[in-house]
Amino acid sequence: MKKLNLKNRENQKTNCFGMPLATNQELFLKRRLDELKEKCPSYAKLELKFEKRKSCIKGQLTVNSFSEKFISTKVASESIQTFLLLEEDIESQLLEWKRNRFSKSLFNNLSKEKSFTEICA
Repeated sequence: MKKLNLKNRENQKTNCFGMPLATNQELFLKRRLDELKEKCPSYAKLELKFEKRKSCIKGQLTVNSFSEKFISTKVASESIQTFLLLEEDIESQLLEWKRNRFSKSLFNNLSKEKSFTEICA
């Protein structure tokens, strides 16, 4: 009897992301969100919401930080597929943000060094 109850608990659906998901799906999503958070700006907050439609699942993933906000909305037939599309889109947004952010700081640092060199010459 105990084994049966434990097995049923594993398959129970939870509603942490806006719609009921199986426990293994929820654990997968939480792990992937933790991994994605490592790529985000410091102190960023991630929010994932799903909405079940007639023939598909719409998902929205939002990353909020102090200076930036990244949003992705995607649709697919299953929640995990939807998440993978959202994750890919957010990762490309983060990559573009990092390219812009760090190229500007590199340019500023190079400009400061050049100014210092011109002054000392």
